Amino acid sequence: MKALILCLMFYSSFVFANIREVVYVESPTDTDKDGKLDLIYVSIDRASNAKNQHVIYKNSPYAEGGNQVDFYSTDVDLLPQDEAFDGKSESKMTANSLIKEVKAEAYQGFADVYAHSLGTGKSTGCPSVGDISETLAAKAVIDWLNGRAKAFDSSGKEVKADWASGNVGMIGVSYNGTLPTMVATTGVEGLKAIVPIAAISNWYNYYRANGLVVNPGGYEGEDADVLGRYIVRKRACENELQNITKLMGREHGDFNKFWQDRNYLPQAKNIKAAVFIAHGQSDWNVKQKHAVDLWNALSADTPKRMFLHSGGHSYPSDRGFRNNVQKWFDHYVKGELNDINDKPAVRVNTVNENRVMEQESWPHENTFKQVIPLGLNDIHKVVDIGADKRLEVLTQAPTQKNSERVILLSDKLEADTLFSGTVKVNLMLSVLNRAAANITVAIVKYSGSSRGTIMTRGWADPQNYRNLSEGELLTRGVKYNLSFEIEPKQFKLRKGERLGVLLTSTDNKYTLRPSTGTELEFFLGDDSSIELFGSESVSNLIERND
Repeated sequence: MKALILCLMFYSSFVFANIREVVYVESPTDTDKDGKLDLIYVSIDRASNAKNQHVIYKNSPYAEGGNQVDFYSTDVDLLPQDEAFDGKSESKMTANSLIKEVKAEAYQGFADVYAHSLGTGKSTGCPSVGDISETLAAKAVIDWLNGRAKAFDSSGKEVKADWASGNVGMIGVSYNGTLPTMVATTGVEGLKAIVPIAAISNWYNYYRANGLVVNPGGYEGEDADVLGRYIVRKRACENELQNITKLMGREHGDFNKFWQDRNYLPQAKNIKAAVFIAHGQSDWNVKQKHAVDLWNALSADTPKRMFLHSGGHSYPSDRGFRNNVQKWFDHYVKGELNDINDKPAVRVNTVNENRVMEQESWPHENTFKQVIPLGLNDIHKVVDIGADKRLEVLTQAPTQKNSERVILLSDKLEADTLFSGTVKVNLMLSVLNRAAANITVAIVKYSGSSRGTIMTRGWADPQNYRNLSEGELLTRGVKYNLSFEIEPKQFKLRKGERLGVLLTSTDNKYTLRPSTGTELEFFLGDDSSIELFGSESVSNLIERND
């Protein structure tokens, strides 16, 4: 009897033991131009004897950490797009490391497949920071799982994925979450569901904003080439990285072919996979615009959900989220029936409340569009001091005259008011003494009369008042009509609180910081306005003085 029990235990462990193996998937790319197709390192954890196993696939450029990198200095004498910029103000400063979010989650009932992104870790080739080469290399793993691509073991022997069903789900956070979106835009057969968390949908909006060079929150001076140098496999791809520096246009901030090649929104209509977006309302690294833009770009036929949680640049701490992801994969990858789609498609944790709202749409269906003039018909002169003061300091004492900014306040709200969606700003302005300037707008909550809380903010380059592709040197004193969107959020203001709009130049934390002294004029009243979505009417956004 004892021998029989031992035999059954041995048999059980044999049947249910996992196989861990490593293969190198052949990519259709040759990014290091060595005459050989790039190979993608893939580790696999799967049940030993099972066939038709469904897969959760994760791909990361951070699998083996990163290199020491230099950041650009964000303190400059003049903005680089100014006609007088001599190129001497931009230097580099050393940083020990660039920390990025890597999250490994296991999901029940799936084989786990984990790849090193193109040109990183143990994969060959060169990282291109988000273009089609990285997309095709990541896609090749799904092709291999479906018998459409080759893979080899360490000895060079070809390996088949004869254990795989071909049905794949992808998930990740940050760059790891961007790769699922990239792959999904190819419409690859077999990719059934993705969960992009804190993910980029358009790299221009990560390192630029409406013509300006901006910082990802927490990484001042990072740019596409800095990230490339951080993730690249050791001592490789110098020419390719130099090409990124050459093409990314840090000297002007315009939208060009480099950024078009890294914009996934035009291809979102090709996505066949079910898309479950998650993003933090407090994420100022990958800003929430990336999630909202992807949501809006998806085809009406694409199954989709979105969770905008209260956290920052991270996997949501919400206890139910992981459960819902499991259900998402169970339903769309395995084909199981469950209740994942029984509730409204959008869940939002408002910025300033610890409460999740369930809603049918984004913006919230109970809000309506309002166009509100900014101020009376007058002119406000502002002198830029953003190199010395953070925007949070400029929100203080809103009713006092201050040459460093303009603050316009609503009447006290007559009821609790929900604000949802994207605020559009229309400004008539001039720059008096320079050929370039930063423009920063913030939406601020005022509960009292002294200090405000920034709900959202955004930035723009008046040189790009016509379009993002080509900025124009500003003629001093000439009026320009500048329209742009700031970062989307959902937040509440209570009865008796005021909505504030702050206008200034440099945002110390996010824009480049030129020396103080840039002089601007804002022409308010009929010439300037904001468009927002609110559940109650907002009126009289004007300057108020003690």
